[in-house]
Order: sequence, then C-alpha cells, then structure tokens
Amino acid sequence: MSDIFEEVDESLRQDKIESLWMRYRPFIYGAAALTIGGVALNEFVLRPAAEKARAERALSLETAVGQLREGDYADAEAGLRPLAEGKAAMAPLAANFLAQTLYEGQGDAAAAANALSAVADAEGTPFQRLALIKAAYAKADAATLEELETMLAGVIEDDTAIGSLARELIAAKAYASGDVARARTEFNRLKFDAAAPEGVVRRAEIALAAIPAPPADAIEDDDDASPAESTPEPTEETGQ
Repeated sequence: MSDIFEEVDESLRQDKIESLWMRYRPFIYGAAALTIGGVALNEFVLRPAAEKARAERALSLETAVGQLREGDYADAEAGLRPLAEGKAAMAPLAANFLAQTLYEGQGDAAAAANALSAVADAEGTPFQRLALIKAAYAKADAATLEELETMLAGVIEDDTAIGSLARELIAAKAYASGDVARARTEFNRLKFDAAAPEGVVRRAEIALAAIPAPPADAIEDDDDASPAESTPEPTEETGQ
C-alpha cells in the first residue's frame, strides 16, 4: 500500500515540475539567450571595437609625438588636443605632450598650464601627478607662495621624487619672495632627502652655497666658530 502512495506522490511531483517548466520555459530560454547574446556581443563586437579604438589612439599619440620632436607644432597640437581632452586612460600623458607643444611652439606658458591643470590630480596616476608639478612650475612666476603651497598641498609632503620636486619649487619661490630663512630651510631638507633625485640634491647644494645666511644665523655661526675673549683682570700693584 505504501508503494502505491509513493508512486502517486512521485507522479504528482512530476506533473507539478512539468507544469512549472511549461509555464516558465519561455523566460528561462529568454534569459539563457540574453546571457549567451551578451557574452557574444562582448567577445565579438565590443571588445574588438575597444581594442581597435585603443590602437588608433596609440597610433595618433605616436604620430603626434613624432611631429612634436620634428618641430611640426601645428600638426602635433591637432593630434594631441583631442587625446588630451578625451576620457581615455592616455589623456594625462597626451596632456603633458600637448603642454610641451604649446610652450615650445607658441611660447604660451598660460595655455600649457591650462592643459596640464585639466588633468592634474594629486591622488591620480603618475602622469596626473607629474602634470600637477608641471602646471605649478608654469604658474610659479605669477602665483604667490601661498597659492603654490595650496596647489601642491596634495604632494608636497610625499616622500617621493615628485614630492621633492614640489618642495624644490616652494624653496625657490620662498627665496624669490624674500623669505630667505624659509628658502634655506627647504633647501637644507632637500639636501638630505633620500627620495630626492640626484639633480634636485645638487641644485639644493648650489642654492645653499649661493643664498646668504640670515643675519641671526650668521651671528650664531660666528659665536660658535670663535671663543669669547676674556677680559684680563687688573693686577694690583704691590708698591714694591
């Protein structure tokens, strides 16, 4: 008797499963078709198109850089500008070359700074951080020390080569602004900065040798260099 009940239950389960399958079969087939279609679209349409676009941008960049090196600044700018103003990953690199083109070809430091500022990011890629440093150098003559410090706030304390370049610019601007003590402090820091490139360290040493020490420091150095002279005590005459 129990076998009969089990057979009936099994038959009911099969009927229910078959009913559910018949009801939802179109949706299951549709979902499977969408999944397969999405994979096919990505593999055979989107990915090849993206790879082709990347290859075309790379070729455009290579061509424009070659024109820049040959002094063909107009064509170089025409090739670099759309790359620098685009959203591709190579935009910061293209912007660095565009700034060089504008500065060398037209002597336009402001336009070069604008091209760099558009992609500069203290928290971004190395090319974005380098763009920030270059933009700061391009604006250094017109900007105040405080403005440069604000602009470079995101990298100035970094223990990296880019951080040392930022500190070198601040030191030079401090000296140009008449803050000799600040300039000497920053150049001294660079002199012993393990992360600073050799060229930065060498320029810091040259600057320290050329910049006169502040009066207070000079007096302190003189005091340390020569001992104080003692005043001889008067001797009493014995009358002999």
